[in-house]
Amino acid sequence: MAAAFTFETVAGGVSEEVSLALDKTGNPSVVFSQGGSGQIVVARRNAGTWTQEVVQSAFTGMDSRPRIAIDSLGNPQIAYRDLTGGDLIHAVNRGGQWSFTHIPTRLTPDHRPGGVSTIDFALHPGRLDTESRDVAYFVYVDPATDGIGFAHTGNLGPTPVTVQDDPNDLMVFGGPSAAFDPSEGYFVAYVGLFETGGPQDDISIRATNVVDIESGTFSPPAVIEGSPFINVRRPTSIVRTFSGGCLAYFDIASKTLKAHVMSIGFARLEAAATNINNIVTPSAAAQGDEFRVAYADSDGVKLASRSRTGTWTVETVDAVSAGSPSLAYDNAGRTSIAYVAGGELKYATRAQ
Repeated sequence: MAAAFTFETVAGGVSEEVSLALDKTGNPSVVFSQGGSGQIVVARRNAGTWTQEVVQSAFTGMDSRPRIAIDSLGNPQIAYRDLTGGDLIHAVNRGGQWSFTHIPTRLTPDHRPGGVSTIDFALHPGRLDTESRDVAYFVYVDPATDGIGFAHTGNLGPTPVTVQDDPNDLMVFGGPSAAFDPSEGYFVAYVGLFETGGPQDDISIRATNVVDIESGTFSPPAVIEGSPFINVRRPTSIVRTFSGGCLAYFDIASKTLKAHVMSIGFARLEAAATNINNIVTPSAAAQGDEFRVAYADSDGVKLASRSRTGTWTVETVDAVSAGSPSLAYDNAGRTSIAYVAGGELKYATRAQ
């Protein structure tokens, strides 16, 4: 029998979208937006004590949750959409001081609106390519083209570049997520929507990866699932391991949390959870070589776990109405989940 979760209340007055990251010793950091004020706040737990720090006072965007990662030196790095111009902001804390960079994201040279909407990012692990260690790789929706853009903070090649757009404006793209694999490949998942003009658009789930960072090229997108009978309106979530990966997303039409699982010798689409009565943004992670997806249904925060034989089981972590959770695992396999319920930031953890 699995150990029970323990719960902590971290902060109050919190907007629903949060992002969780763990440092090398398993200490959690959570970035969130303060409800009402819109301030970006980072809560960090060390030696059992939570502290909070206001990072920035200008943030907006329901679908633009701030994102956090911890670099190789234990410093928090954050990506978020600012309030004034919708720019992609990269904030880094070094030596106790925050620095802020406006990341160039415009994919067109004309005067159409700039800025970003949904964003995700990951830090280059730098185990093999040590010169790229801690370089931030961003993926985002470009409102000017309704395409997916990519940018980075390194001196590696062109930035920004287009991952995919449609110059004929028949397709729009959204819901990007990104992850590095242990061999330092960078993978991106997102949603494509073909506007048919009829009552039902044709929606597809797509995945690609960086082929050549020096030229800024991505592989041709693989269509994981495409049909006029699916409906995906929230961001995807992707995780990669040594042996494969998992791409999770919620299909409103079938009320199903779907997971495209890749491993050595096979790739298949699986139902991780069914009969979901909430429009959810999932959070996928790997516990060792097994995949997990956290999500919030109308009756609780839940965790879908996949066994080595391919069987998914679902457990209720906390029977509350909550916003989209963020899931992470440390090197010991401990489960950590951050989420907002009743305006309070909650942190749940369980030993393996």
